[in-house]
Amino acid sequence: MKRPAILRLPRLAVPLAIMSLGIPGIDRSDAQAPTPPAPAPLVFGVASIKRSDLSRPGLPFRLGPGTLTTHGPLRHLIALAYEIEDLQDVVGGPAWAQSEFYDIEAKADAASSPHEIKLMLRALLADRFQLKLHRETRTMAGYVLTVDKSGAKLPPPRSDMAPGAEGPIQLGGGQIWSRGATINHLAEALRLDLGFPVVDETKIEGNYDFKLQFEENNNQLARNQDGEREAPEPGISIFTALRGIGLRLDSRKVPVEVLVIDSAERPSAN
Repeated sequence: MKRPAILRLPRLAVPLAIMSLGIPGIDRSDAQAPTPPAPAPLVFGVASIKRSDLSRPGLPFRLGPGTLTTHGPLRHLIALAYEIEDLQDVVGGPAWAQSEFYDIEAKADAASSPHEIKLMLRALLADRFQLKLHRETRTMAGYVLTVDKSGAKLPPPRSDMAPGAEGPIQLGGGQIWSRGATINHLAEALRLDLGFPVVDETKIEGNYDFKLQFEENNNQLARNQDGEREAPEPGISIFTALRGIGLRLDSRKVPVEVLVIDSAERPSAN
């Protein structure tokens, strides 16, 4: 992998009674109940944000039942809060959002799930960094996973797994190893390994067991003269291995949803 394996007065009794009697002239649209207010965002009970002292080891990452300890630039913190695995999918913002490191230590008022902790982190970043974000789809260099001209050569799909179940997949060390993984899950693993988005266009359903061997090659991220990401020419290793099960990867511009930093300020004092 190229980096360590980072998100929403009931109706009045009298009009209801009148309508039940069938009295004409009543417009039912006027009796609609108001929309209930949105729930308040989850927040930490206590939280500390400090500029990191880079001369000392950073805080260890810890996400417990109701606590969070982490360390990194704002872009990394955003990726963690919004559960984004590829940092390239967080764009924009001031230069310091990538260069300045911050220590965060926070605790919830009650035991909370990892997802709830990340929702609290979103609220914390919005409050202390005055962070404003939006999502948009951009076209970027990437890969498309399709069925080869010769057809898929996968083993029969597993019949012992419930619909929607997802088995494990491991990619690295010259191997692709799957035990009940879907092809869409394979595409996600390939994205992490190659450092570029991979779109699954195979339309293959089901869960599969397979193991592929290949020679590891260096698929470092490439950038063109304008600084944009650019997919490198495919090597013969992992691409050839995929053709062994009738799949292929082609370099192509693909749509990718990214999180755009509209504005951010250095955090307020604790």
